[in-house]
Amino acid sequence: MEEAHRMDLTYITERIITIYSPPGCPEEIYLQNLWEIIPMLQSKHGQNYMVRQVDEIKIAREILSLKVLDTGWVDLLAPSLDQIIGVCTAVENWLNAHLKHVLVLHCRGGKGRLGVLVASYIHFTSSSASADLSLDHFAMRRFYNDTLSALMTPSQKRYVWMLGSILKGRLKMSPSPSFLLCVVLYSLPKLRPDGGKQHKQVVCYDKNSRSASRQVVFRLQFHTGLICGHALTFSKADLDCAREDARFPEDGKVELLFSESPEKIAGRELWHNGRSVTVDYDTLDPLVRRDSYQDTSCLETGEVYFNIS
Repeated sequence: MEEAHRMDLTYITERIITIYSPPGCPEEIYLQNLWEIIPMLQSKHGQNYMVRQVDEIKIAREILSLKVLDTGWVDLLAPSLDQIIGVCTAVENWLNAHLKHVLVLHCRGGKGRLGVLVASYIHFTSSSASADLSLDHFAMRRFYNDTLSALMTPSQKRYVWMLGSILKGRLKMSPSPSFLLCVVLYSLPKLRPDGGKQHKQVVCYDKNSRSASRQVVFRLQFHTGLICGHALTFSKADLDCAREDARFPEDGKVELLFSESPEKIAGRELWHNGRSVTVDYDTLDPLVRRDSYQDTSCLETGEVYFNIS
């Protein structure tokens, strides 16, 4: 097998294993890798291992010969807090059910989703005073810092931080709804060859009017149940996609303005977006998802498209 397509198996702890298949690995090579790995797991752990798949790609269950639990987490996106809590609870229940139980975290594609689960599980179980668990946490933190952290998006890291802050009592959910009234983009990115600037989850797109195609300029996920005040500001380092894009200015930032009601801001009719810039909010509703964690129904993440006409 080519080294670039080799599946990676790592024992993070004695009972938590990761199986990672790199992006672009052909299906036949991926299946061949599984055929080689599964007998090893079965010979060492018998039927005591459970596979938790942390991506949206279905795998061949007839190869694994065991129940596979899917998360359906999409690459480069942060899962909802409900999803993270649900997976962490299932993992803890499985490992606590029997000392021989082993967890296999399987992922095809980006490793960011593995980072979300590993870091979240550390927060989720941090209240335990067990000496064995403390050693496991040390191993998981080292694996996370050395292998996963740098591959996560800012939004994925934000959701891990939010979960940890909630569990430690540093953040509390607000039961009141929040209404997104305005998105302000400062220091616009240079996307045209001539240096011209174009506006582009909140997701921002640059739309090419000639080809009707769009490229993501930045992506942003946040939880409105944790908003303090009426504004959130995100720097370049906080924005998915833009963080690694040299065309996005270093001092660029995005500001989101909120209100407790859907009433329009006084004088809003005087705002303008500049020549040839239109704002399309029509695509927001189908992409909104809600998070019921702690019985809230706050808007967690949506997408707003800034189109160039």
